[in-house]
Amino acid sequence: MPPKKKEFLKPKPKSKAKAQEPQSENDFLEAADEHEQAAGKWRAGDTAKATRFFNRAIDVYNEGLKRYPQSFDLAYNKANLEYSITEDERIVSQLGNKTALLEETLNSHRFAISLNPKNTDILFNAGQVLTSLAEASLEAGTQEAAKVPARALLEEAVDIFTRCLESQQREYEQMQAEIAKAQESGEYQEAWEGGGVSLNNTHPEEEAESASSASEGPGDWATVEEPITAETILETCTAQLGALTTLLGLYGPSDLSNIEKKAQDGTDTATTKIPALIHLVDTTPSLKLPDEPKAGPTLSIGASAVEEVTTTPKDDAILATANFQAAIAEVAYRSGRSTSTRYAQTVEQIFSSITSTGDSASSDLAKANIQSSYADALIDLASALADGTQYTPSSPSFPTDIEIQWTALAQAQTLLTQLAAAPFTSILSASRLADIFLARGDTDLFRFRISLLENVKSAWVKSKMVLVGNAGVFYRGARTYAEKAGAAGVRSTANAKAIVAEILKEVTSGSQVTKESWQGRSAKLTKVLKQMVEEGIVGHENVEGLLKFVE
Repeated sequence: MPPKKKEFLKPKPKSKAKAQEPQSENDFLEAADEHEQAAGKWRAGDTAKATRFFNRAIDVYNEGLKRYPQSFDLAYNKANLEYSITEDERIVSQLGNKTALLEETLNSHRFAISLNPKNTDILFNAGQVLTSLAEASLEAGTQEAAKVPARALLEEAVDIFTRCLESQQREYEQMQAEIAKAQESGEYQEAWEGGGVSLNNTHPEEEAESASSASEGPGDWATVEEPITAETILETCTAQLGALTTLLGLYGPSDLSNIEKKAQDGTDTATTKIPALIHLVDTTPSLKLPDEPKAGPTLSIGASAVEEVTTTPKDDAILATANFQAAIAEVAYRSGRSTSTRYAQTVEQIFSSITSTGDSASSDLAKANIQSSYADALIDLASALADGTQYTPSSPSFPTDIEIQWTALAQAQTLLTQLAAAPFTSILSASRLADIFLARGDTDLFRFRISLLENVKSAWVKSKMVLVGNAGVFYRGARTYAEKAGAAGVRSTANAKAIVAEILKEVTSGSQVTKESWQGRSAKLTKVLKQMVEEGIVGHENVEGLLKFVE
């Protein structure tokens, strides 16, 4: 979910005069905002130009903070902008390493928190930055190498989300108590009566304007403090569960006490807080506010601006709960407290119980997110079984385990294939589609590995050439989408995996041909192969042989 941006009531525009150096805190806010707006107009068509404007905005914030080091608004907006930049792969490609950028924005968030430790928006955003930094670290290297630092980041993120959640709940309860008191005294007026806010026939814009003028003086900016709602708290629950879900996968068998504590915290959020909040969202009338003025046109060169489709906080919370429950099922299996059969049944029950209704693009996106997460859970199931100590041909449970793996991977491929077709291709970003095609390649290469095992079904053996060939096609598809998204790291990974699939196809067919395009790729392939071995997609015993083809 996007970072929470502070909203400001801007002063009325004045006639343009010669640009002057910002002097007041508001001058710096306005100057930076102008650069941000300019960057937004160029974002779709000219990322280099957009990046220059973003950098100018950050420079203005930095200059403003030198002059006004205690300005929370300047610190908040700078941190918020930096995080927004890291979420756009095309902009990141202009600036360099994503991990380094996230570390920089984390420092900015820490500074903003030092100025206002109780502000829930900056706490929420800081938790998101920590989560993103942990995920970026895991994606950049092997899980074994990144596990410890990523775990520390996620533990801090969970703590921050928990603090934020507690603060939001207190504020919400206090607000509800004040409303109830006002209702009893007869001073309360229904905010949604008549479909909007009505205060003595005064327009909301005029109210805000007069309030701003009275408190800030003419030409000043005023911070708009949005009230805490059930949906706001629901978003924090979702973020907390998301961080917990990733964190649980990083604990080892020796961390049982940590696992149990985190699992308990997440279970309370998933089974108590989220259902209660969803009930509030479903039963509380929405406050209808005046429509915000639409942003100006986006300057696009060679690209069309597509309206961003979003999901509801309710959709996100339901999916976060399912993902967390699937992670708990995986932990139970890996710790020996569940069987492979029970694990598979649990995953199926979790995702069969959640559906998205409606015909809108928003509900299509919610459905896509569910299918994508379901596919991920099925692939995780196959990987967990491959990591098991009993995953050997001599084990009595081995035939059952590989049957479960094959079924799970086949089902995952079906889900991913649906996501790679209409209507989802029209609402999913190129970055999402790149990830989907990577997963499609991983799924078929995983099944290819199973088809090579002894005493497996003859139909599986016969399908091995098709599977390894399809894996290469899917990886190349991921590479194409990554290029469109400007995701250089994903493109590099997809290209390396495509080479792995090509080599395996040649070797399986009996050919010993070495293609020129494979040469000199050993460094990248070594890194990617380690990740693929960790996930069970490629057998450890095959790594050395694969690398000989690219030396």
